Amino acid sequence: MVDASRVKRWFALCQGIKWTLLLFGFVNVVATFGCPGICFCPSVSRYVHCSRKNLPFIPSGISNETTHLSLNYNNFQNPNLSRSNFTYLTSLEQLFLIDCGIEHIEVDTFIDLKNLEWVDISKNRLKIIYDNTFQGLHLNHLFLNDNPGMVLSTNAFMGLKAMGLYINNCAIADIRIEHIKPLNGTLKALWMDGNKIEYFDKEWKYLFNTLSHVRLGNNPLHCNCEIKWLYNFYVSHDTVFAGVDPPSCRTPPRLRGKHLNTLTEQDFRCQLPVFKTVDVIFVESLGKLTCLASGDPVPTIIWVKPDKTIEVYAPKEVTDAPADNEGVLYLEDPKAEGNVKYQCIAQNAAGNVTFTLSVRWPPSYSQEFVQDPGIVEAKPTPAIHTPHNKQTHPQRPEPNATKGITKNKQQIVINAGQSSGISQVASNEPETEVIFSIIDIVGAVVGTFLLTLLACIVIFHLFHRHQERFFYREQNGVNENRVNNKHLVTDVRNENVKMLQNTHCTV
Repeated sequence: MVDASRVKRWFALCQGIKWTLLLFGFVNVVATFGCPGICFCPSVSRYVHCSRKNLPFIPSGISNETTHLSLNYNNFQNPNLSRSNFTYLTSLEQLFLIDCGIEHIEVDTFIDLKNLEWVDISKNRLKIIYDNTFQGLHLNHLFLNDNPGMVLSTNAFMGLKAMGLYINNCAIADIRIEHIKPLNGTLKALWMDGNKIEYFDKEWKYLFNTLSHVRLGNNPLHCNCEIKWLYNFYVSHDTVFAGVDPPSCRTPPRLRGKHLNTLTEQDFRCQLPVFKTVDVIFVESLGKLTCLASGDPVPTIIWVKPDKTIEVYAPKEVTDAPADNEGVLYLEDPKAEGNVKYQCIAQNAAGNVTFTLSVRWPPSYSQEFVQDPGIVEAKPTPAIHTPHNKQTHPQRPEPNATKGITKNKQQIVINAGQSSGISQVASNEPETEVIFSIIDIVGAVVGTFLLTLLACIVIFHLFHRHQERFFYREQNGVNENRVNNKHLVTDVRNENVKMLQNTHCTV
C-alpha cells in the first residue's frame, strides 16, 4: 500500500519544479529581450519607446524580437534611411519615425521587414519618394503627411500593398493616377488634404469607386467642365467624403472659395478657344509662324503643315498665365514652297477652332513688296468644332480687324490676326511711319508755349481795360444811355439833364 504522505510530498515537489521552470523561462525571456538604456520598454511586451530622447541616430541594442518601435521627435544627424538601419528587426510590425529630420529613404530600406503593417514617416523633410521604395511590403497604413515639397516618382508605390495611404499637407501639385495605380485592389482609404492639386483626370473616378474613404479638402481646384465628373461623384457618394471638409474651388474667380456641396452642375463649364494673335515674320531665309490662343482650359496649339504633318504644342504647366498658349512654327526654306496653306488649330475640352493661312515668300525686300503686300491670305471664316456638334460654325469677321505690315532691312512682319482671331486680307495701302527729330519736338513744345502765353496776355489786357472803364464810371457817377439815336448824359451829382444832338459823344 502506497504511503499517502509520500505521494503528497512527491506531488508538491513536481509542482515546485514546474513553477521553477516557468519562472526561469520568464526570466530568460526578459533577459534576452534587449532594451537600450535611454529607451522605455514596458514589461511583458515587445515595445520599445525611444521618442523625444534627442537621439542623433537609431540606438543600438534593440532586440530583434521588437514588434513596436517608436523613434518620434528625435533629430537624426544622418537624414537618410537605409536598409542597414532595420535589417535585423525582422519581427517589427509598427514603425514610427515622426519628425526625425529624414530627407531620403533609400530603395529597399524596409525589404527585410516582412511583418511590417504600420509605417509613419510624417512631419519630416522628405524630398522625393523614389521608385520601388516600399516594394515587398503589405501595410495596413502608410503615413507620409506633412512633408512639404515632397515629390512622388511615377513608380513610388510600385510593389506596395496598402489599405490606407495618407499624404496630407505635402504641397503636392502633380499627382497622377499612375502614382496610385499600383495600390489598386488593396487601397481603401486615400487622404490628400491640404495639397496644391488643381485638377483630377476622369480616370480617377474608377479608383474612387473602389475606395471607402477619400479626403480632398483644401486643394485649389480649378472648377471647370473637366472636373464636372468629380462634382457628380461627390454628390452621389457623400458617404465616401463624410466627416471631413468638402473639396472647394480656387478658380475661376466666380467660384473662388465655394465648396462642391454648394454648387450645381451648370457651374462647371469651359470656354471655347479664341485666337489672340496670328503672326507671320520673314527674316532673310527664315520664316516664323506664331499662333496665340486662349481658353479655359488652356488650349493645345496644333500647326498643320501643307504635307499634313503636324506639330503639337501642349499647354505649359505654369500658373502665372494660365489662359494662353502659343505655338511657333519655323519655315527653314519657305522660298521653295511657293503659295501654300498652313492651319493653326486651338483645341480644349470645350471644342476647337481653326485658322487657315495661305503663305508665300515675299519676292524681295524692295519697295515693290510693300506696294503689294498680299503675302498672307487669312481665311475670314475659321471653322469651329465642339465635341457635341461636329458641324462647322463660321465666325463673322470683325470690321475693325486689321493687318499690320512692318518692313525694315532685317525683317518683314505680317500680323495676320489680332484679338478676335479673325483676320482679313492685307490692305493694298502701305502704312507710313512718321519719325520726328528732337529739334522738331522741342520746337513744337516751345511754339505751343509761346502761343498760349500770347493768348493769355491779350485776354488779360482786354479784361483790365474793361475793369478800368467800369471803375471810372463808378467814381464819376456818370451813366450813359442811348435813346432814338441820341445820347443822354446824366450827371447824378448836379441833377441836370443835357440833350446832345450829335450822335458821337465823348465822356
